[in-house]
Amino acid sequence: LARHRRNANEVRHAATLARSAGSGALRLGPHADELGTGEPIEQFGVAERLDVAVFSSEVGRRKPDARIFEHALSRLDVPAQHALFVGDSLHHDVGAAARLGMTTMQALWFRADDRADGSEPDFRAFTPFDVLNVVRRLRRETG
Repeated sequence: LARHRRNANEVRHAATLARSAGSGALRLGPHADELGTGEPIEQFGVAERLDVAVFSSEVGRRKPDARIFEHALSRLDVPAQHALFVGDSLHHDVGAAARLGMTTMQALWFRADDRADGSEPDFRAFTPFDVLNVVRRLRRETG
């Protein structure tokens, strides 16, 4: 439960920052296994900040399987080329999302995963504020 609470705080903080990036279509949908299912998301106040939550237990696939990313994109109704995926694992998050055409960001405030598998993020975030800055930058670039 303590791990879920810590992870929920991180997601809640990052979601609040991302939402504050300004108006426009910004949809949030984490792969939420680290938050627990159902009740912990409600209990820790994360659910109201998300458009969707994706659980591998519901999809039947785990990262880096492309189908879990495709499921999230479908639920969000966002094409891969318009998505920013933020994750801490180069292999499970960054590499898998990049192969689908998503812009990627490695979240280094969780842990630094430097496993040499050839995956490099488009951006690196040392704090959740870095996510906000990248969201703002991408919005300016895409108009």
